[in-house]
Amino acid sequence: MIMTPLEKSIIRAVVYFDLLDYPLTATEIWKYLYKPDVPSQERTLEHICTALEASPALKQCLSRREGFYCLRGREGLIPERKERNLRADRQMRKAVRLVKIFRWLPSIKMIAIASSLPLGNVKRTSDIDLFIIAKKDQIWWTRLLTVGFVKFFRLRPKGAITSNRFCLSFFITEDALDIGSAAFSADDLAFHYYVQTFMPLYDPDGLQEKFLQANRWLWSYLPEAEGGNACVLEVARPHWLQTWHRLAEILTWPLFNGFMSDWYCKIQLNILPSQLKSLANIDTRVIISDTMLKFHDKDNRLQLRALWLERLRAYD
Repeated sequence: MIMTPLEKSIIRAVVYFDLLDYPLTATEIWKYLYKPDVPSQERTLEHICTALEASPALKQCLSRREGFYCLRGREGLIPERKERNLRADRQMRKAVRLVKIFRWLPSIKMIAIASSLPLGNVKRTSDIDLFIIAKKDQIWWTRLLTVGFVKFFRLRPKGAITSNRFCLSFFITEDALDIGSAAFSADDLAFHYYVQTFMPLYDPDGLQEKFLQANRWLWSYLPEAEGGNACVLEVARPHWLQTWHRLAEILTWPLFNGFMSDWYCKIQLNILPSQLKSLANIDTRVIISDTMLKFHDKDNRLQLRALWLERLRAYD
């Protein structure tokens, strides 16, 4: 079948999310257009809706039910999508409760939810991914306290027990906001979509704008990601907590200077599982540095890209 560039862009988005078993609305298709070979004035939401309603090629490939679009034969995903959206509401409340605890740490500059939760694509087994930006030179201290907290209270995924557990596996510092180096290549669409999902839940100093500017490369892949994502349940930092932060920074100053400054890194590296150590910095699954800590050993980005390309061949 012969498709226009806009129709091909629509199919690319729907096929990728079909790999995640997730039908899309027209607005979401517009938001998730990947590397659209279409001028900006021709890929507006209005143009997307017109194409979905009137294009014979798209009608041949896609089904529409209850406002959701999916590949033909995949209509059974629509009731499951609605169930996943309901689970997302419950997970969001859990995330808010934890972030209200973490905001006591003055070393945390921003906390964003990522992956399945901001999409609303929460399966029964889905955990809750958090992306954390720490103050300069305090990434190891921040990880020690946050991961230590969720581990002590048994809130981390463990084995097959992942549902509603917290995954704290991606930290960066405020002076190294560009995370493009964590992609495995320029065509790492799974990573691009992952970064696009970041939704700040705690951002008292408005760091999201600086983060978006530092990662402008994302806009060439997902142009509608330029504005970022806003969260209606964003956790604020009250004035009294700012006073505590100033006091805590004075009291903990000796912990970041002198003989203690390297201890937080050494203690965590000593207890790091051997599997993660073996993967450290050999590719972008596990990255360990003083500005980025990324522990995604169960990484299916390459497989997702290969499947995506294979599925798209049917629509060439």
